Amino acid sequence: MNKRLKYWIGCGLCCLGSLGLAGCSGDDMPGASGSGGDEGEPVALSFRLCRLVAGEASTRVDGDPADMADGKTFQVYAFPANASTTKTQPLDGKTYTVKNGVATGELYLYRGTYDLYLVSYNSSTEVPELKTDGTIPVGNGKDFMYTTLKGIVVQPNQMGESHMSVTLPNPFKRMGAQVQVSVAGNTNSPVTPTSLVVRSFLMNGLCESLNYTLGGSAWNAYGGSFGGNYSFSGFTNNGTGYDVKKKRESSPVVLLPVDGTATIDLAIELEVGYSDNGEAKVWKDTYPASIQKVLLPGMTYQFDFTLTFYGILNPGDLTLAVRDYESTMTINSDGLGKNK
Repeated sequence: MNKRLKYWIGCGLCCLGSLGLAGCSGDDMPGASGSGGDEGEPVALSFRLCRLVAGEASTRVDGDPADMADGKTFQVYAFPANASTTKTQPLDGKTYTVKNGVATGELYLYRGTYDLYLVSYNSSTEVPELKTDGTIPVGNGKDFMYTTLKGIVVQPNQMGESHMSVTLPNPFKRMGAQVQVSVAGNTNSPVTPTSLVVRSFLMNGLCESLNYTLGGSAWNAYGGSFGGNYSFSGFTNNGTGYDVKKKRESSPVVLLPVDGTATIDLAIELEVGYSDNGEAKVWKDTYPASIQKVLLPGMTYQFDFTLTFYGILNPGDLTLAVRDYESTMTINSDGLGKNK
């Protein structure tokens, strides 16, 4: 049998496949050829996911029964075994959707040996796209993760079947750093404002984008500037009716790692209500802060800012706490942002 890609439509029509030559009969199914083995009929693949999500320094167990919740997607790229991902184009690439810990899609491979590369943004709306040079560009805000199956022998689970269920031997590895920020008034402030609203929270000094080479275990070397930024949103309790001492927590986001050589600059725009001789007033201003901080892949960082208000309603203290997936580490940063 010639090695070829074939596209099957249930009604028996034939058409040109997007990844190779097409030519089919009403009984044909799509398939891509690997190395070795008796091809036979193409085999449909599904994947059973692990419970663990791997980080650079730790692993954690999600509440979900697998790496990703129902509806999340990942892309599978199939290559002949031992083929270069930078010099060879994939035999096929298909999107898989997770449900109850099992991912299903439309990847069909002939019997043989393959290398499979699974990449994801942990999203239900988009998957990473592979460039012709074997790299995937990733920006801030993308929860990029991957796992790899090298030298997998594709064959049906049982004689007479055309399906193979593959249990992933390793969890997806997260390549970004999850960051969440919070703002709250200090319980020991000499002056207690009547309200506190976070109008904006901008983080500067980030990588603009990073490239990942399919099959790699780390990001490609970064040669750009640290001109990237990210604006946090979704703050809880962020209205005039909430106690100023209650945390305003942002939605968690995933940022690209940084090595600490550049300063991370923060701009926090606040709206503070206060009483001036019985008259209600509102004060708005933006307060900067700077930290020299490493953001490691697979780690979670919580930036907690506690504001101490004095008679002139100037934030006098900003404190910073950093934690990973399993524990919390607090860094004393008294005086950070003390003076505007």
